[in-house]
Amino acid sequence: MRRSAACFGRTSTVAVVLGAVVALGAGCVPASPDANTYRDAASQSIGTAVSELATIEEMLRLLASDDIMRPAVVTQLRYSEDGLEKSTQWFTGLNPPTGSDGFGKRVGTLLQRGGNLLTEARIAVHRGQVDRYTRIADDLKTLGDHLDKVEGRLS
Repeated sequence: MRRSAACFGRTSTVAVVLGAVVALGAGCVPASPDANTYRDAASQSIGTAVSELATIEEMLRLLASDDIMRPAVVTQLRYSEDGLEKSTQWFTGLNPPTGSDGFGKRVGTLLQRGGNLLTEARIAVHRGQVDRYTRIADDLKTLGDHLDKVEGRLS
């Protein structure tokens, strides 16, 4: 269910993500949040990552089977990279509450790994490296599933 909603609701997903990024960047969370607010911020950022990774995973699979046009994937890759990058920067720019340094670093590392995979996907699509699409899609799924579990534990 997560994947089909992420893929076929691409426009609404982008709108929601961009809206969340604007709201978050507007100061809805203090730079030095308490532990609960920090965990909520992590959950929001992880949720963004799960959505963006699932969207690109599905698009790579469609592209590998010639069921989507390359320009659509290139455009979505840019939106997804931008959305995840902004969300990651916002979260990693927060001051973790006392005792949350390790948690913050782990979440930041996972978010950055997601960004790296999206970059890898963009480069492979740009170069037309069709043989890499499935492996990258599998890596996106693995990380997305892991992030989904982490987000579930935060709720």
